Amino acid sequence: MKALRLAVRLSGFCAALIILLPPHLVLFGMPRLRHGVPLLFFRFMIWLMGVRIDVTGPLPKRGTLIASNHVSWFDIMIIGGLMPLSFIAKSEVKAWPFFGHLARLHHSVFVDRRVGRHTLKERAQLAERLRRGDSLVLFAEGTSSHGLRVLPFKSTLFSVIEHLNDMPDGEDTVPVQAMTLAYTRVHNIAMGRRQRVAYGWVGDMTLLPHFFFMLAGPPLTVEIIFHPPLDHVARLSRKPMAQMLHYQVSGGLEALARGAPHPVAPLEMTGQKS
Repeated sequence: MKALRLAVRLSGFCAALIILLPPHLVLFGMPRLRHGVPLLFFRFMIWLMGVRIDVTGPLPKRGTLIASNHVSWFDIMIIGGLMPLSFIAKSEVKAWPFFGHLARLHHSVFVDRRVGRHTLKERAQLAERLRRGDSLVLFAEGTSSHGLRVLPFKSTLFSVIEHLNDMPDGEDTVPVQAMTLAYTRVHNIAMGRRQRVAYGWVGDMTLLPHFFFMLAGPPLTVEIIFHPPLDHVARLSRKPMAQMLHYQVSGGLEALARGAPHPVAPLEMTGQKS
């Protein structure tokens, strides 16, 4: 059964790329249209893989910096299928075979996350994208994890918010919002600790085996919580901002792990029947 699922989904993945790549290249230079093809591709893959996504909380407005935990490369498809947005990716991603090219096509912002390497040019690039209304997703842990807990958030890239909010141009502050993501169920049965760890892409794990593992896997449920945007964000420096966002994301992950009830938002995407 796994071999059949892998064959069907891999064929669908390749077919979607072949069909959608030419129109995406045409639309890539059009800011209002370039997100349409990636959104369609991600939603097709979510449907093809039988993934159910349950979303709660207020959806981000345009031009929001979204701070999230990070479990797997598959997070990109899950989040990218929700709405038009782009990702802040580490510079090494550009050199990855195939996926680096996909990241560039999705108009990701690449930054060097090594200590002492963050540049004013990168900050200016992030600021420009946010000011013109692009929503950006920051995996604030700086790496992926096994999904059982949230690693400390790195505060460096939140300096872009300090920079924007300090500019005396009378514009509104940039919204900053936390998002919790968790892989919670397979075949609509709650995952155990070992299963949750298996879906994490961490450490020196090779990409290709994990890619095939995900494609061959059973129907999966992913839960996402959009937390309320931070109040008075203009008054916060980057370190308190990172701490507050980490507190929100950690609390959300603990609630999802316990199966604690939370209000249902009007957005729910499904790739399988309930």
